[in-house]
Amino acid sequence: MSKYFLFVALLYAAGAAGQTGDPAVDKTLNAFSKYYASDATDSIYGLFNDRMKHAVTKENWRQTFPQIKSRIGSIGKFISNGKGQGYTNFIAPGTVDSMNLLLSLDSSSLIQGLFIRPGKQAGTSYHTNYKIDTDDGQLAGELLIPPHTGRKIPVALIIAGSGPTDRNGNNIIGVKAQPYKMLAEALAKNGIATLRYDKRYVGESIGFKKKLDSLRFEDLVGDAEACIKKLKVDSNFSTVTVIGHSEGALIGTIATRREKADGFVSLAGVGENAVSVLKRQLSTSLPPQSMATVTSWLDSLRKGYRVTVPANSPVSSLFLPTVQTYMTSWFQYDPAHEIAKLKMPVLIIQGLTDLQVTRQDAEKLKAAAPKASLVLIDSMNHVLKDAPAERSQNMAAYTNEQLPLDKELIRTIVEFINEEKTR
Repeated sequence: MSKYFLFVALLYAAGAAGQTGDPAVDKTLNAFSKYYASDATDSIYGLFNDRMKHAVTKENWRQTFPQIKSRIGSIGKFISNGKGQGYTNFIAPGTVDSMNLLLSLDSSSLIQGLFIRPGKQAGTSYHTNYKIDTDDGQLAGELLIPPHTGRKIPVALIIAGSGPTDRNGNNIIGVKAQPYKMLAEALAKNGIATLRYDKRYVGESIGFKKKLDSLRFEDLVGDAEACIKKLKVDSNFSTVTVIGHSEGALIGTIATRREKADGFVSLAGVGENAVSVLKRQLSTSLPPQSMATVTSWLDSLRKGYRVTVPANSPVSSLFLPTVQTYMTSWFQYDPAHEIAKLKMPVLIIQGLTDLQVTRQDAEKLKAAAPKASLVLIDSMNHVLKDAPAERSQNMAAYTNEQLPLDKELIRTIVEFINEEKTR
């Protein structure tokens, strides 16, 4: 048998989720795992497509299989590692020398390629490009999975805050602190997988049919629901926890309830309607007369009426025609009212040096959901890092990707997610 057998098919780049409930795919993967464990070489050969059988005879496969297994050892669960026209790739971690086994399935869910692939060093995680289909387009994200040797592990969905925020927690208007990326990496070190994604129209989540000026708050809720739904059917995961940050906390609250996730974490979530929050925030920087005008504009949007704002207004960017449809729909939701509907465990976390969301917001959420746990972190700011209350030093943390996340934040979330196993 030629040593080049392992490269019969092409390796493909980046892809989607693991076993997600496709009966044909699951049948092949489950059968392969069973036959692999029992050394049933001929049965594995029966899973090959015609191209593979043409390239490799049954006798050659019988000789090659023991060599493959000696290099990989036993295998864990398959996780998807690439998807495109005519192929879907899955990878399973091996137990020998951090080697992995990659299978490429054709459009009929038959094996068209089989590879030994060098794995990560022991104790590191799999970074998998992840695609989530919605009714209007496809979201792009990253699934970070710590080593788990086949056992089910918890997974957390991280939902971004307001504005053009990407999967890492950065945006084009000044945030470069990477809080979501750092949170995902910290959770992975504690045995918890995470999915984080670029919001629609941000980063790699482009190509949506709906135009930006028709975007509604419900579209973002639907995107989060699609992510939860996909994670729930993935056999790699034991529980699905939703972590929503800032505006993402409200999005996550609604999506958690609708898709019945196992737990919910509110990170810097506001405690009242967005109209009230904006009025509160703007009143600190606008003179009374200007504030009265802005208040009338906000009230009109809440009632469903579009407004015309002069281009020279200091808040004109807030009322751009392209975002007014979104704001009108967003203003219809009350975070306290929504969190009160949750029946699953809830954790509310608020940093006390947060310049955008206050302790009072967290306490309003807690009052609406008395069974929720409330954790106040003395020195944590809005981007989840330790920072003083002084404004200039606090804002400096927004662009400091080297500054670590607050340790109490990580410990609190890990404990909450791990407790779900025993509930």
